Amino acid sequence: MHLCNKLRSFNRIGRMRIQKARELTAEHRNRLDDQTLEQQNLLYELSHINKEIARCEEFKSKDQKLELVSLEDFYANAPPELTDSKITENDPHRLHLFQLDWELMQREKLHDDCKGLQTEISDLKKQIVRRRKRLRSLRPKLKQVVKSTDPVRRYIESQFDDTNNFSQSINNPLIAKLPDPLYVLYSLVLAYQQCDGRHITCQIDSKEDSSTGNTTSSDTNSDGTYLNGDPQYQPLLRQHPLHVKVTLLLSPDHTGELIFSYLTQLNIVTVQGKLSGLKAQQSQTLTSTLLHNLLDDNDNGQSSPNPATDFLFQQQGKLAPIFSDAIGGYPYHWIQQLCKCQMVPLQRQELVTDCSEIIKRLTQRMRARITLDRILINLEKNEMPLLAEGNETTSILNSSLRRSINNLPTLRSWREISFDDSNKYEYIQTLINENLIDRVTTSIYECKFQSLSQDDNNKIILYAHIFIPANYPQARSIILLKLLLSINGNKTIERTRTNSENIKILERSLMSDIVYLPMTSIGSSLIDPSQHFTLLAQQIWRLSIGFPLLIDAESDLTCTSRRRQTLLSRLVD
Repeated sequence: MHLCNKLRSFNRIGRMRIQKARELTAEHRNRLDDQTLEQQNLLYELSHINKEIARCEEFKSKDQKLELVSLEDFYANAPPELTDSKITENDPHRLHLFQLDWELMQREKLHDDCKGLQTEISDLKKQIVRRRKRLRSLRPKLKQVVKSTDPVRRYIESQFDDTNNFSQSINNPLIAKLPDPLYVLYSLVLAYQQCDGRHITCQIDSKEDSSTGNTTSSDTNSDGTYLNGDPQYQPLLRQHPLHVKVTLLLSPDHTGELIFSYLTQLNIVTVQGKLSGLKAQQSQTLTSTLLHNLLDDNDNGQSSPNPATDFLFQQQGKLAPIFSDAIGGYPYHWIQQLCKCQMVPLQRQELVTDCSEIIKRLTQRMRARITLDRILINLEKNEMPLLAEGNETTSILNSSLRRSINNLPTLRSWREISFDDSNKYEYIQTLINENLIDRVTTSIYECKFQSLSQDDNNKIILYAHIFIPANYPQARSIILLKLLLSINGNKTIERTRTNSENIKILERSLMSDIVYLPMTSIGSSLIDPSQHFTLLAQQIWRLSIGFPLLIDAESDLTCTSRRRQTLLSRLVD
């Protein structure tokens, strides 16, 4: 106990010494701070005084900035009282004052001359106003003269305005030979072009042997029910020799072309769509479903909207063909409504719309394909896609995720796969059985991501199967995920939506509203979020950012439901 008390005494003495040392150190530190502050104040005062001295030394009066005439001109033109050599030779200051007086006299004279010129200008302006009024009074008389000579002008076919092309379209002799549906279409498009369609042109195209020219590209359709070489089919699928060609000027590099044909025997109108200027390798996929599901999610144009078509082919002992570009185009329901073909069932009458709305939908669809083409070009190069606006790539991301934007995983591959290849996966078959994916009109891609933070023995790979519908971006792309976890390079664990709740949450976040909110406004005239053309690029960005969060959630074996919501809530909200 004595030793313990002694030890406690030494400890207390040590603490007291430390406290005194701290107080002494604080006192010296305060003194040093005061002296440093005083030194800084003195230095600042010294620099201020030096600046004032330099400013005084560099001071120049206003007369030194004046550009005075040379001494030769001064002595030659100035009056004698200012050029007395007896005064100016020995006194430079008096010489400078005389020069300033002479400069003032010259400027006053020039000022008076300027006033005289301004007076002349005002008089000329008044004369111009009077003559303009006289010319305006002649305008009604000229209009009367033009109106009185209108019969003569029409007789000699002279044109006073810039509507020569439109006049040629109206006076086209082929209009009288158009069938009724194509005549209605031509008239509507021509009227839209005259009113508000500078980006659209319409013309009548004539092709020789058009009744058989479009039925020679393939022997059978996808189901083998139609043979193009069968002479029994050619009369039923014969097209009228005249076609209506509509061209949409979307940009300097992209042009949309629509060719409307009329099948005389089936009494339907078909269309072939083409979009030029696409540079992606999968551009054929973008154009094959260019006009599918334009106004209706079930209108893929493969079946005839005329109920009499099945009866006519049954008389030939054949099934009705599946329409495509190879046999003349697609007979969409909206085309029949636009051409006033009275065959639309009653349950589809609500889809009827005017020509201007359809052209706007067509323009919007083609511009969406152009933006999708730019996105696919980047993805084919294994690069993250850019958004429409350069600063929007990070603006749409959540502020809490911007810190990790430099630690994104690597995009390893991007490729297009067929429907049969995707049907091999069980987690995809579920959506196919629920008819959430259309086999005909959906484009399917496979995207591969690899994490950068893992070593070679513990690679983590994420496969994303992306299903782009025909009516993108009105309908969002469906993305299904498959995560491969490699443990020590020997065992691989597969995670999908069937056995992982984390993947379900991430897939749900990819389908949520990811369009940047300041760009849209409910009830306003701004763009609807579902119409945003860069929707796929935003989904790819969100998937890339959510991949590290998914790895954290899957790597934590003790991950609770609350922990899982914490890891992925930033993508869901």
